[in-house]
Amino acid sequence: MRAFILALLLLPAPALAKTAVPPPEYAYVQGRLAAADQQLHTAASLFATIPAEDSDRRLKHRQFDIALLDGEKKAVVRLAEDIIAAGPQEGDSGLAVAIANSLVSLARLAVAAGDRDWRTYDRVLAGYAEPQQRWGEISAVLRQILGAWGLAADRDYDAALALLGPAETAAAHSYLAEHRAHILALAKRWPEAATAYSEMLATEGADIPRLRIAAAAAALEAGRDDPQWRERGIALIAGGPAHDPLLDIARARIANDPDMRGRKLGSVITRPEQGVAQLLLRVSIDLGRGRAVPPALGFARLATFADPDLPEAWFVSSGLLMRLDRAELALAALEPAQKMDAPWGRMARVQRAEIFAAQEKWDEARAALLAEAQRPDAEAGDWTRLADVERRAGNFPEAAEYFSRALALAGDSDAGMKGQIYFLRGSAWEQAGQWEKAEPDLRQALALDPDNPIYLNYLGYSLLERGIRLDEGRELVARAYAGAPENGAIIDSMGWAAYITGDYATAVQLLEKARAAEPADPTVSDHLGDAYWRTGRRIEARHAWNAARALNPSEKQAAALDVKLDYGLDVAENLAGKAQ
Repeated sequence: MRAFILALLLLPAPALAKTAVPPPEYAYVQGRLAAADQQLHTAASLFATIPAEDSDRRLKHRQFDIALLDGEKKAVVRLAEDIIAAGPQEGDSGLAVAIANSLVSLARLAVAAGDRDWRTYDRVLAGYAEPQQRWGEISAVLRQILGAWGLAADRDYDAALALLGPAETAAAHSYLAEHRAHILALAKRWPEAATAYSEMLATEGADIPRLRIAAAAAALEAGRDDPQWRERGIALIAGGPAHDPLLDIARARIANDPDMRGRKLGSVITRPEQGVAQLLLRVSIDLGRGRAVPPALGFARLATFADPDLPEAWFVSSGLLMRLDRAELALAALEPAQKMDAPWGRMARVQRAEIFAAQEKWDEARAALLAEAQRPDAEAGDWTRLADVERRAGNFPEAAEYFSRALALAGDSDAGMKGQIYFLRGSAWEQAGQWEKAEPDLRQALALDPDNPIYLNYLGYSLLERGIRLDEGRELVARAYAGAPENGAIIDSMGWAAYITGDYATAVQLLEKARAAEPADPTVSDHLGDAYWRTGRRIEARHAWNAARALNPSEKQAAALDVKLDYGLDVAENLAGKAQ
């Protein structure tokens, strides 16, 4: 219906081309439709054509929303100032209006912080309303922290810390505790900062590399006066998630310069505007965990206004834009990060390639990843990512070749990584139809990780599918099922094992459970149809095959399904046997 309405609206386009701008009502309707379809540039352009006298407060807010999501900083500032200058209007009530007004104030605060215009920051903050209802709690916490950063900008650290006192809820406590640690670090109160960061790591931040590095940096700074703090800082860097790029760089820096100072590690707050940006970014991340993607994107954009050098804000913005199917804007959001030092530049280039791959622009994705893999400091992961793109593009022999290059760089220190690469290369060879090369790799992966359900299932099912070493295949699949009894693909393998042995009733039970877990997998529905047929449930069999046919199966599988639907399973199996 929306497409039909839009088509009608577009009919007068030739006549409108003769005028300077479209009529206000036309631009407003088209702008709303474009915004609904996430055509942000188009919406912003249409709204901008509406004369000021026709631009009411609601439209100003709409223009502001579009400019914010589009990352148009100048337009955001202009519109925010217009809305704030207009003051409260009659009918300004309710949660939606409260949130809209808060975002306008937050935008002006973010820009003022980014410009280090703390006088304007304080003025806008003084008028920052604390709306009621659900948004009131969030807004109140934001105001506390934003107020603390305004005081910190004036170097009134004690007053800033006093604002970050006890919280009523666990979520609010987490926010306040994080920014208390940041402000202690800004004040160079290193033992207190290290303790505050460490307390966060002990509760909820153990897997957040930036917080861990900040804690280590504060401890290293405190270690100038107390060697025990230095030892704690080094231990914090040694711990944490393995193979994290930020931590890997920090570990290398300490290894190369044991006497280095904490601030060289990065991640510690050195300017108040960085704290404002970190706050806005965290709100974005928390919102983005749910379905509130446009608000999450708005907060991520605000974080870039407050601190354009905060790389995570650009990555989060790009990821949220991809969730809105705005690939071009997502690529543009990565451009600032591409120019940053390691590891951010490389991560941005890799993410850029992933966006191309998501669009099935395989040539662009391949070129970007090949450039990374051919760098002198390339690692196994660079070749693995390139191989994965080739696999997704259906180029399985090429994928296997790149996995081989990854293995050459993997070394012997990480058995888990090598096992994964062997498995991926084996699956590529299997999909390329070269079982003689696939089987040794799959068995090598299993030797390195004997209890991995995915490895067990893949090898076991491959044996069953080929009708070779059936006893071993059933045993491997059973072990996989014991390790992951709720995995739909593994349940399907168990059902297929029962089918092959002639236990069709058990096969139906298992395959029905597999379809419930994996309703979009054509192979599962295909298998279930075969099991239904063997138990005499012919109508249900055809329903299952029809479902499989509608789930985008491979060409080979689609052809087999067509024969089953036309002639039944017995004819299909007879024809398949003759073809072999």
